[in-house]
Amino acid sequence: MYNCKVYHESASNRGRIILLDITVNTLRDIAKELDMTYQQVADLNSRGIRKYQKFKYFPKIEIIKI
Repeated sequence: MYNCKVYHESASNRGRIILLDITVNTLRDIAKELDMTYQQVADLNSRGIRKYQKFKYFPKIEIIKI
């Protein structure tokens, strides 16, 4: 099982704005929910920061295996 959180850090010190918080069985379920390909979700799930994840307005996507 996986837990997926999509959130944005508020610039005005209001904390996190949570856009999505779900628990699903597979990464494919997350891909379907986010309307992304499985490969894109697998890329997000891998450790390390990609260049596009450093953009100012890129939402934080956190995938944790439960």
